[in-house]
Amino acid sequence: MKRLAHILSIALRLLPLILVLSLAIEPDLPAMNRPAITIVSSSQLDPYLLVIQGFSKLISHHFPEASVDTFFLGPDMKKNRATLQEIENKQPDVFFTLGTKASQEVQTLHPNRPQVVTMILDDLVLKQSKQTTGVILNFPPEVHFSMLRRLLPDAKRVYLLYNPKKNDSLFARMEKEADTYQLELYGLPVETVSQLPAALKSVGRQADMLLGLPDQTVYSSKTAKAVLLSTFRNRIPFAGLSRYWVKAGALYALDWDYQDLGRQCGEMAYRIMDGTAVSDIAPTPPATVRFVINMKTADHLRLNIDPSLIREAAEVFQ
Repeated sequence: MKRLAHILSIALRLLPLILVLSLAIEPDLPAMNRPAITIVSSSQLDPYLLVIQGFSKLISHHFPEASVDTFFLGPDMKKNRATLQEIENKQPDVFFTLGTKASQEVQTLHPNRPQVVTMILDDLVLKQSKQTTGVILNFPPEVHFSMLRRLLPDAKRVYLLYNPKKNDSLFARMEKEADTYQLELYGLPVETVSQLPAALKSVGRQADMLLGLPDQTVYSSKTAKAVLLSTFRNRIPFAGLSRYWVKAGALYALDWDYQDLGRQCGEMAYRIMDGTAVSDIAPTPPATVRFVINMKTADHLRLNIDPSLIREAAEVFQ
């Protein structure tokens, strides 16, 4: 009994010290539940803001106390320099970047920091850092061909204009997948804008449809009028690159659910903060596929589009 009483006496004397140590340690514990995230966007246009909204919603669900800083780059170089200086001082758990410009700037400033990117059309940014993953806007070939088959079941000869110096591998993937959908895919190289008129003439004479894919040599603000006029006059269905091309006269285009893009990227960021290595999170295409259609163009092309497909479209231009 005397020994037990002695032990209790010592414990009681140590109790205040234990309480002091626990109070000293306690303020640091919540920090583990408050991860730091820095968002850097190349634009403040609505699609970018919707992506950020979807990302933030996912992150706040997993980490209600997360510290999130958001920066925007723009046309003002002086403001950009000041913004980048501020970003350089950040040491977040994860960077979330939107667009090529923002992504490359962050990679330069923080090459060893985990980074999730989106609003990019190719994987060049991803190849520049082993600490980078994300969602690429390009849909895989099977998604393109599946939608083509649904909207244009009688199409056979599909043409694709591309710059082989930049998109040779893309055409190879498309060509490999085309047979699965009983399609004949023809690629016409366009290395300079000056070669575009001749390529469009070939499309007008031989194609059942023109499938537009991201290629800055072929599809840009400078070439849009020529592409749209040629396909419209020759009654060649043209799958545009986005809703903006469809609004201008393309028959249809695959489109993105921008909030869902943000959700996907948020899931990636969550996994990184949960301990998953960036190298174990593979880049991925968009999870949600939407499409938009121009019915005025469909009428001009004398196409009978299944009414159920029209109802399914995310947007219909009349």
